[in-house]
Amino acid sequence: MDMNYWVTGCITILVSIFGSMGFWSFMSDRRSKKSIERAAIQCVLFMAIKMSCKTCLRRGWVTTEEIEDIEKYMFEPYEKMGGNGTAKLLMDKVKALPSKPPKDQNHDYIDPSY
Repeated sequence: MDMNYWVTGCITILVSIFGSMGFWSFMSDRRSKKSIERAAIQCVLFMAIKMSCKTCLRRGWVTTEEIEDIEKYMFEPYEKMGGNGTAKLLMDKVKALPSKPPKDQNHDYIDPSY
C-alpha cells in the first residue's frame, strides 16, 4: 500500500504541473518567440535573394559562382523555411541569364562580395 501511495502522489503532482496554465503559457511563449525568429530569418534571406538577383538582372548576365551561392546559401534555406514563389521566380530569371558578359559590355566586373 505504501508504494501505491507514492505512485498516486507522484502522478497527481505531475498532472498538476503539466496541466497548469503556467507550464503551457511558458511553452506557448517559447513557440511564439521561435516563430518570430524564424520569420525574421526568412525575411532576411528573401531580401538577400532579391538584392542579389536584381543585381544580376540589371547587369544582364550572371556567373556560375553567383548562381551557386544564391541557390545554395540563400534560396535553398529560404525554400525549406516555407518561402513563397516570388524568390523562385527571381531565381528562374537569373538562371535564364547568360553566364558570360555580352561582347559589347565592359569585362571589368568586380564581384561586390569580395
